[in-house]
Amino acid sequence: MELLDAAPVHRLPGWSARQLRVLGWLALVSVVANAMVVGLTFAGALLEADEAELLFTYTDWLSLVLALLGCYLLLRFKAFAEVRFFARNLSVPIWLLLAVTLLLEAVDMLFSDQLFAGLDWQTIGYMALLCLMGICTTWLGIRLLKLQGPYPALKVMAWLDIVGGLMLASVLLMLVALLPLLGAGVALMLVFFKGAAELQETAG
Repeated sequence: MELLDAAPVHRLPGWSARQLRVLGWLALVSVVANAMVVGLTFAGALLEADEAELLFTYTDWLSLVLALLGCYLLLRFKAFAEVRFFARNLSVPIWLLLAVTLLLEAVDMLFSDQLFAGLDWQTIGYMALLCLMGICTTWLGIRLLKLQGPYPALKVMAWLDIVGGLMLASVLLMLVALLPLLGAGVALMLVFFKGAAELQETAG
């Protein structure tokens, strides 16, 4: 499927092609950096205890920065979708997803050493938040499918959110869920670039 098929050109008040291109590049940075964090996390298992602890400290802070970047991109996407696709039903799942994301990062920073060491309340709470994040992601994907006249990349993003969200909600498949969710990040990048291309055509 061609992800950058032509779509009707619209004027987007308050948006410029440059803004959307910057958001597209930030989405790409987010995908690459998140994939790197996953790789470093697995690599940490091969290191000595002291080296692994230092590596995990860096990855924890990097994960926090990436979570904040992801929240920012999601808010900008919401604003763009409201103007470009007249979306009026994305607020609740997006704001819930942002809240759960920040809660997960807070729990991870506070109890990282204790998580998954046993079936204690910290681990159960963390798993419950992961499940809730999956539900919110799936809900967002369903809402995206209902948008009128979306870009092909936006449809792909919606389905990847649904698949990744369901996997995340299962908790057991949370590691596998990283693949479709990273794919959704790539699709988000294409959505921003498509919007930039439309505005460039309109300006021309």
